Amino acid sequence: MKISPLARQIIVVFLVSRIATLLVSWIVMSTQRDLGLTEILTDWDGNFNEMIANHGYQQIGGFENPWLTLAFLPVLPLTTRGVHLVTGVGVNILGPAIVILCGLAAFVLLARFLSQKFGEEIALTTCALMLFSPNAFVFSMFYTEGPMLLFTVLTLRSLEERKWLWAGVFALVGGLTRPNGFVLLIPCVVAAVLEMRASQASTRWKAWIAPLLAPIGFAFWLCFVWAKTGSPTGYFDLQSEVWGARVDGGVNLVQESWKLVAHGSYNLDTTISVLAIVVFGIGGVVLGVRQKMNPVLLSFGIAVVVVTAMNARQSSGARFLLPAFPLFVVWAQAIPKRYFSSVVASSAVLMGALFFVSVTTHLYTP
Repeated sequence: MKISPLARQIIVVFLVSRIATLLVSWIVMSTQRDLGLTEILTDWDGNFNEMIANHGYQQIGGFENPWLTLAFLPVLPLTTRGVHLVTGVGVNILGPAIVILCGLAAFVLLARFLSQKFGEEIALTTCALMLFSPNAFVFSMFYTEGPMLLFTVLTLRSLEERKWLWAGVFALVGGLTRPNGFVLLIPCVVAAVLEMRASQASTRWKAWIAPLLAPIGFAFWLCFVWAKTGSPTGYFDLQSEVWGARVDGGVNLVQESWKLVAHGSYNLDTTISVLAIVVFGIGGVVLGVRQKMNPVLLSFGIAVVVVTAMNARQSSGARFLLPAFPLFVVWAQAIPKRYFSSVVASSAVLMGALFFVSVTTHLYTP
């Protein structure tokens, strides 16, 4: 199979960025002799994904809620479990490997999609911004961002091509991949509305197949958790009780922003999260409106920002925004070419530093 020049470039950038994370892992192993590579790449949420991949969804002791594992959606850990059962390879190896392969596929598809809409230069710069963004080290860990980005690209590309059934299926699976995956419903609705307004074809009603299918995955998971916990709000109770994650209308974001600006109150977790949401997220939405970005793409970016901003748990915001590639597109278009290399290099250094701190001190939550 012939690989296009753009695909080759994206593969090189992707591999360079992943080698950079492995270099940081080597530095960590050199300073923390008790940590191995697989322990680093399965740290934080990866621990729970590894647990599920090994044992399935079971009650566990030592936590406020014994059904804690149900807070982690099934696509990645159960896929890893299935491959493990077939191959016998350890899930601590398979998990990060599957994430990396999903990420590679996602970026190759994303570059092709963006090149068709914005040109090859924007496609390449967008992918570079994403791969070296501060929290992009999770594309090498047992985290769900790689698979989520893959299903996001597949969904939005299918909407662009008016493949309504496939768009709905990919959005459905995205809703079973990570907590904010359900927002893929929003671009599906926007695309359906636009199709109904623009087309006079008798088959235009088929555009509603996508938004009808999109929420089924996440809705199924809510029902599954209900059946396990006995509470119709079981999933949301887990998120609130264990992580303090609940909808607060953006109150905590405003409070943390005020502390940072007015009082110089500094906490690495909240500082990075607030800056990511306010500067990159909200700033990206404003730029997207000014650049008159395609409404289907922009609606997804807006939805991800809104969900992240309205979360009472103001940490990990930079990671939650990672799948929102339309925001990276508008920033790639806005950053002057003469500064672009400096921006990517600075971001790469920050990515490495945050990765190191998160693993060695746990003072930063990816």
